[in-house]
Amino acid sequence: MKKFAVILLALGLVAAFTLPAMAEGITPYASVRLGTFWANHDYDRNSYAPGWTTDSDDGGFVMDLDDISRFGAKGTVGDIYGQVEIGLVGVENQHEYTSKITANGSNGVYTRLLFGRWDFGSGTLTVGQDYTPTTYISGQQGPGIFDDLNTQSYDLQNAFIGVGCLWDSRRPQIRVNLDNGFYFGIVKPQDATAPQGWVAGSMAETPPDADVDITLPKMLIGFDYKTEGLYISPGFTYNTYTFNDKAAGGTFDDDISSWILFVKSKVDFGAAVLKVAVHYGENLGDYGISGRKNPYSPLAPGTANRFDPSRAYVKQDGTTVEDAECWGGYLDVAIPVDPYTIGLGVGYSSSKNDGFKELNTPARTFDNEDDLMGYYVNCKIPITDNFSATPEFDYWDGMKNVENKDDPDHWYLGITWQMDF
Repeated sequence: MKKFAVILLALGLVAAFTLPAMAEGITPYASVRLGTFWANHDYDRNSYAPGWTTDSDDGGFVMDLDDISRFGAKGTVGDIYGQVEIGLVGVENQHEYTSKITANGSNGVYTRLLFGRWDFGSGTLTVGQDYTPTTYISGQQGPGIFDDLNTQSYDLQNAFIGVGCLWDSRRPQIRVNLDNGFYFGIVKPQDATAPQGWVAGSMAETPPDADVDITLPKMLIGFDYKTEGLYISPGFTYNTYTFNDKAAGGTFDDDISSWILFVKSKVDFGAAVLKVAVHYGENLGDYGISGRKNPYSPLAPGTANRFDPSRAYVKQDGTTVEDAECWGGYLDVAIPVDPYTIGLGVGYSSSKNDGFKELNTPARTFDNEDDLMGYYVNCKIPITDNFSATPEFDYWDGMKNVENKDDPDHWYLGITWQMDF
C-alpha cells in the first residue's frame, strides 16, 4: 500500500509540472535504439601477442540497447529555448563515450543534455550541458573500433568516433552564436591527470606526488557558414593545465597545452549528401577527445602502462615536454533511393609522439605513428514513419601502432533498430 501511495504521489507531481509546461509548448520525446550485430576480431599473434602459438579470431553475437537511447523534453517559453535529455544504457553497453551510472550489471541512466538558450536578438546564448562545436558525427551505425568482445562493452552508433570523428561529448558550457555565423565560448575541461612519462620510464598517469591544476577552461571560436545546399564551419579550440612534480627531487613544473583546428562541411547535391570533417592538433588525449587511446598499444618497457600517442610525454630528463601530433577526418555519403537511404563512409586518424623514441632499444623501437582506419556501408529502411532498421557492415583496420606492429582488425555485420516517439 505504501509503495502504491508513493507511485501515485510521483505521478501527481509529474502531471502537475508537465501538463502546464506542455500547454506552453514543451514537447516530450523518446528514442529507443537497439543493435543486433555479429562481431569478429582478428588478432595476429606475431604483432599483438607474440606469446600465442596461433593467430586468433574472436567472434560472437551482440545484442543490447544503444547507449544513446533517450527520453527528454524540449520547447520554447518566451525568448528561452530549453532542452533536457537523459540517456538509457543497456545492460552490457557500458562504454567510455558516455558518463553513466550502472549498478550490478543493470541498465543505467545518465544526463545527456540540460541547457537553456536565450535569443537576445542578434544571436543566442547557450548555458548548460550541450554538444560542443568540435563534435560532428558521421552516419556510421555499428559498434566502434575499440569495442571489446571479452568485456561485452559496445558503443553502438559509433559514428567514426576515434577514427576521424572528434568526440568531445556533451559538456557544460557557455557559448554565444551570433546571427552572422561567428561563435565563441568556454567549455568545462576534462579532469586533468599527470602527463605520461613524468617519472623516468614509468609512464605513470596517477602519481601520488602530482599537483595538477586546471588553469583555463576549454576556449573555442569558429564560424558557421550556411547557404542553400552548403554548410561549412572552421573552428579552433585550446586548453591548458599545469603539472608540478612535488616529489623529493622532482623537477617538472610546466604547462600541458592542447589545441585543435577543425573544419566541418556538408554539401547537398540532391542526388547525394556529402559530409566531410578534418582536424589537426596537439595532445588531443589531454584535451579530452575520446576514442584516441589505443587499448592495443604496446606496453612501455618495464611497465604495465601502454603508450598513448595522443597525449603529451615528459622525457626522462624530467623537464622536457614532447607534444603529440594528431590528425584525421572522415568522408561520409548518403544517397537517397526512395524510400531507402544508402550510406557509406571512410574514416582515418593518426597520432604520434616523437618523445617515445628515447625508449628505443636494439630489440624494440617506438618511433611510428599509431594509425587507424574504418569503413562502413549501410542502408536505412523505413518501416513506418517513426520506425527504421539500418543493416550495416563495418570494417576497422587497426593498421600500425607506435612499435610499427599490426593492431587487430575487426568487422561487424548487423542491424540498428530505431523507434522514435
